[in-house]
Amino acid sequence: MDKSNRTTMSVPEMRRMLGLGKTESYWLVHRGFFDTILVEGKMRIVIESFEKWYANQIKWEKVDGPPPGEELNAYSYSIPQIAELLGVDGSIAYDIVKRCHIETFTVDTWKRVRKDVFEAWYQSQSKYRTPEDRARDAEREQATMTMPEMARLLLITRKEVYGILSSPKNVGVFEYEIIADRKRITKESFERWYAGQRMYRKLCDRSEAEQAQIEELRKEAEKPRLKVPDNKAAYNLQETAILLDITYNEVRELIRSGELEAKKYGNKMYVIRDDIQWFLFQQKLNHDD
Repeated sequence: MDKSNRTTMSVPEMRRMLGLGKTESYWLVHRGFFDTILVEGKMRIVIESFEKWYANQIKWEKVDGPPPGEELNAYSYSIPQIAELLGVDGSIAYDIVKRCHIETFTVDTWKRVRKDVFEAWYQSQSKYRTPEDRARDAEREQATMTMPEMARLLLITRKEVYGILSSPKNVGVFEYEIIADRKRITKESFERWYAGQRMYRKLCDRSEAEQAQIEELRKEAEKPRLKVPDNKAAYNLQETAILLDITYNEVRELIRSGELEAKKYGNKMYVIRDDIQWFLFQQKLNHDD
């Protein structure tokens, strides 16, 4: 008999196809995942319904054949796929789905999101970006700077930057763009402002002696402090307090005032290592002045 023209197969055939044991194969049959018929008193599986089921699940895989979930992956994402798409950790992706009330459905105990539902959510926000959008944003980012970047460029605190930007005499001077949910200053407007003032100086515009002194202070600020690992990308608020040699409440106040930037991952706040080193450097710089 030409197998290509068959419309049904036996349960043992299905068992061998998926590499299952006898108990598990009959368990699948009795769960009603695919249609069955009786032929001469023996149960047979309708191949078309089996292939439909196979293309819409990801748990069971053929021993020799295409991977499962072809149709499922065509119209939906798993949470790990969303994490990869947004360039975030898996736990953050789960938190986004939960916090933003993104509609999900369950396949084989795993949550998934329809692509049209994901796309609707994605278009409604600007904080998280796909690789394609990040690539498009890269050119705009090159032409702009964040407020912390402005602070580092001028060797001043973020609080001073906010003061410059909010000063009545600078109304209309700075131009802004919103990229990935962050307000950024155009470099062109910054350079116009910089050329028209004499109070602040970039590192490159300072004397060699000043540059050497500042570099020494920067190296001192980057030295490991106390018993907190110095190879982490980010630190929780308790660790940040230890590194800065201040109290937990003082760390929270620095974050509230904008002098220290923190990001929320899941239910916890973290401060990235570069920001901590920059804050320590600022403290040494101000103390030296």
